[in-house]
Amino acid sequence: MLNPNGDRLDYGKILAPPVSYQLDFAVGTTYSLDLDALVGICIALGLAADTDSDIMKNPICLLEALRSTGDKVALFCEGGQIHLPGNVTPLYILLEKMVFQVATKAKKGITNYPSFHPKFWLLRYINEQKEVLYRVVVLSRNLTFDRSWDVSFFMDGELGEETDKNLPVADFLKYLAKQLPKSELGNEKTKSIRQLMKELAYVNFDTGMKEFYDFDFIPNGVPCSRGGFYSVLDTPLMKGKNDQDEKSFHELLVMSPFLSKDVIRQFNERSKWIEHTEYVLITRAMSLSRLKPEDCDKFKIYVLKDAVVDGEMAISEAESDYQKQDIHAKIYMMRKYADTDLYLGSLNASHNAVYGNIEFMLRLKSKNRYLNLEKLKEGIFDGPDDGANNPFTQVTLNMEQKEMEEEAAGYLDVIVKQINRCNLHAIVAQNGDYYNATVNAADYEDSETYTVTLRPLLSVKTVDFATEMVFEKLAISALSEFYVLSVSDKDNNTVQRVIKIETEGMPENREQKVISSLIGDNEQNFYRYIAFLLGDDYVISALEAENQYGKNGFGETHAASEHLPVLYEKMLQTAATAPERFTEIEKLVQAVSEDGVVPDGFERLYSTFRKVVK
Repeated sequence: MLNPNGDRLDYGKILAPPVSYQLDFAVGTTYSLDLDALVGICIALGLAADTDSDIMKNPICLLEALRSTGDKVALFCEGGQIHLPGNVTPLYILLEKMVFQVATKAKKGITNYPSFHPKFWLLRYINEQKEVLYRVVVLSRNLTFDRSWDVSFFMDGELGEETDKNLPVADFLKYLAKQLPKSELGNEKTKSIRQLMKELAYVNFDTGMKEFYDFDFIPNGVPCSRGGFYSVLDTPLMKGKNDQDEKSFHELLVMSPFLSKDVIRQFNERSKWIEHTEYVLITRAMSLSRLKPEDCDKFKIYVLKDAVVDGEMAISEAESDYQKQDIHAKIYMMRKYADTDLYLGSLNASHNAVYGNIEFMLRLKSKNRYLNLEKLKEGIFDGPDDGANNPFTQVTLNMEQKEMEEEAAGYLDVIVKQINRCNLHAIVAQNGDYYNATVNAADYEDSETYTVTLRPLLSVKTVDFATEMVFEKLAISALSEFYVLSVSDKDNNTVQRVIKIETEGMPENREQKVISSLIGDNEQNFYRYIAFLLGDDYVISALEAENQYGKNGFGETHAASEHLPVLYEKMLQTAATAPERFTEIEKLVQAVSEDGVVPDGFERLYSTFRKVVK
């Protein structure tokens, strides 16, 4: 059930539509975001293909995945936590309509602003019979390529009897909708989110596991429509009711990569009135320096073995090829008598997480016969504590601890947070054959301590950050709402993040130019895309196109027009069996017709079908 070796879940496969269904709309959240990881998710959502398949290397498949999912996805992330890609591509323009940043307000008792930290998805699928299927996913994993150990759980639900179980999810969506910009795009996404909120009152989710007979959603820090705020503090995990009996437990397991001594101390001082209690803490070695022995003297403490954390080093040829692997999962298990609760999600056992951040947790209710400390440890440790397969080792605070260094990047990230709260706004205006982009940061205060610069993601033009910044003579292909923010200190420590700036005046044909640039190099690419759109299955169609036309086109010995009879036959078949596919072809033709990308032979052929197929 929670064995890292036997119960692995693939992020892309979790989100991919079930057989015979397709994505209708999805809302996702993450703290940090890698744009290439989002591209992979679009492959899973739009084409139902593996994110590590060869489809990822096919520009035609990528283009169709992004184009088909752009209007169907709203992904929210912490402002200033979008990673700078290694290889920038114009395809990122198609991600702009999916990505929305959240900048939380300052909160008393929380340093450097609370974080928007939930990892969550709600997906609505639909089939040809218009049957609706919902999926809710709760994770500890960000949408990045980090290889830390995480936890995830998902369950499906169908429309049925009215229920209030999903009210916390609906309230979470309401909070997210308020983070959307007041624009045409924001209004469209809000409309789709409100449809989900309305239907959630009739979605009956099922854990699908005998071990869990019930569940509760906990969107920590989000306003509740019935008054107050959702908080993990109101659950049996942290405080429960006021009487001491409700606070006590017989077994407790806390797995959290990051800790605060006040939170761990609260756990440690519970159950004073119950004998034979067991406490287990699984964390990162670096986090133990935050604790004193009296904070956790009841806990057995485990960390990943160094051989696991640094395992990639042994098989990598260069230092840049490997990543450290440590736990990133957040798991809490509490048992009292025959009742066991398992909490999964994004919340660390830290002060900011519990008292300030926006988090999302799932409480799964079980029984001792299915889940207890012994069973959970056996799963996580892949056997007994001293077993050869156990990736964890027990430590004590008396052992020499690694000092936690306050990295300079942490301070630079604070500057990034502050800049994301400067009411950033951009306006694009045409300048002859080019465009000027003016970025305003009304509340920005210049700092002598740090050097801050800004540049468009798709351009090398860089300016010093100020209350007004002008980027002159940008080509239409360089226009983007994504900008690269760079913050450096006097010791040349630097942090670079991608930020999204809401923009007015973008040319309406900007996305069309991106599509034209990717498929308009030659006729072969155009015909490959048409064949792809006509396929019964996106993946099969893509592979057929590769085999039929070659990976780089139709081949040097054959002209593209020689394949028109094959295309004509395919279009006849599609007109009879799936005429709705011509809607996608119509969109493509309209998008690129002005750029001279549509071959003359196809234009004559297609005009015939346009008259016949409505």
